[in-house]
Amino acid sequence: MTLATVLLADRALIRVSGGDAFEFLQGLITYDLELLAQSGAGAGALLSPQGKVLVDFLIIREDDGFLFDLPADAAPDFLKRLTMYKLRSKVELENVTESVSVFAVLNGDVPDAVDDPRHKLLGQRLYLPKSAKALEGDALSQNDYSLRLIEVGIPQAPVDYTLGDVFPHDINLDQMNGIGFQKGCFVGQEVVSRVKHRGTARKRFVLVSAQQDLPAPGTELEAGGKAIGRLGRSVGHKGLAQVRIDRVGAALHSHEEILADGVPVELALPDGVSFSWGRSS
Repeated sequence: MTLATVLLADRALIRVSGGDAFEFLQGLITYDLELLAQSGAGAGALLSPQGKVLVDFLIIREDDGFLFDLPADAAPDFLKRLTMYKLRSKVELENVTESVSVFAVLNGDVPDAVDDPRHKLLGQRLYLPKSAKALEGDALSQNDYSLRLIEVGIPQAPVDYTLGDVFPHDINLDQMNGIGFQKGCFVGQEVVSRVKHRGTARKRFVLVSAQQDLPAPGTELEAGGKAIGRLGRSVGHKGLAQVRIDRVGAALHSHEEILADGVPVELALPDGVSFSWGRSS
């Protein structure tokens, strides 16, 4: 198989190290760091006390700490918040974006890369010094990568949602093992646990397709004249949409046409999710 990679220039990297790094992070983020001993990488988020996603990320275990792979626009605020929580903890924080490049390896197997924990079809994540020799193989476009994310149902800020406006369940983070419900307290944990145990997660990201190019992100989805969600990113005829699964379930039961700015669309659940139309988990 020919190696195929995508340079993800819109990502930033924050390194957290030091003797207290594990305990410091374990009490802050949604992901259970104990799982990294087996996986090497995980998906998680830092929440507000009200349970909203301030930033979501991939987290990678390193020999002397942890590497956070996150949207570049969110990096300054994330670093500021970690600094605020640090207090007297023996923790070192460093933005290494200027010295390390982020690649997605969609085809092939690179020994120094880690498996993307969100979905097997997202391949691997590779972090290389900016000075490193260019990788041999096919260089794919950002559109290629966006299409792969769409096909496996993985949304990303800021196109699909706005950081600070969504709960973890709203972006399917629980479906990616991104919430450590058994690990104990973390910031926003009480709100997130309540959503899980009461089964009140109604907003979910699903797959959307049409017979023509989809309208712009943010376009409302309607059924029977009522709003049921909105579009996220799309590539051609395929895209993602954040919907109210209960309202979609009602529309499907009534055989109502679902429209996006007048364009008929079809909705589908991503493979492997635990929720269904009208049921939160």
